[in-house]
Amino acid sequence: MKKWLMALLALAMCLLVGQRIYREGKMLSNSKTPAEAFREMKKAAELGDKHAQYRLARCYDRGHMVERNDSLAFQWYMKAAQQGSGKAMYQVGKCYRNGEGVTINPEFAFTWFSRAAMKDNANAQYALGRCYMKGEGVVADQDKAGRWLRRAIQNPKGGADIQYRIKKHAAEGNEDARNMIQLINSSSQL
Repeated sequence: MKKWLMALLALAMCLLVGQRIYREGKMLSNSKTPAEAFREMKKAAELGDKHAQYRLARCYDRGHMVERNDSLAFQWYMKAAQQGSGKAMYQVGKCYRNGEGVTINPEFAFTWFSRAAMKDNANAQYALGRCYMKGEGVVADQDKAGRWLRRAIQNPKGGADIQYRIKKHAAEGNEDARNMIQLINSSSQL
């Protein structure tokens, strides 16, 4: 029992130290060199801080402060996603959908989009609606597609941007966007 309690205490201390290092790394990005900020962020990520893991993944994903590396981006997104980061879950879904750092797998993409959508991630809700609309990784279901797309555009955290993009693409003649608008308008209210 004592060993278990000590192990739990040690884990908690690692997470607290990781969070502190992440915050310091975030502050460093404003006041010191990018290389120092990156090192501090990586240290926090390695200690298990999910926010640092997500930020580190973004660095590898975009080639910011480090050479772009899809494989490392996917690995760090996955670590953060496994700790409950909705943004990371969405990114893992994108990686599986697009084959970035991992083999394309529509079913895995759908699974991760679903998890992120349940965490109220508007981009994941949109992606989930698109999966249902097109039958990507799941059996096509236009009613579910419409409901998830409606939920995405009504989301206060990014829904307006998604709605703008859908309307813009529809106006440019994008058939998928036109179908999305029809599905949204015909879907039952949440």
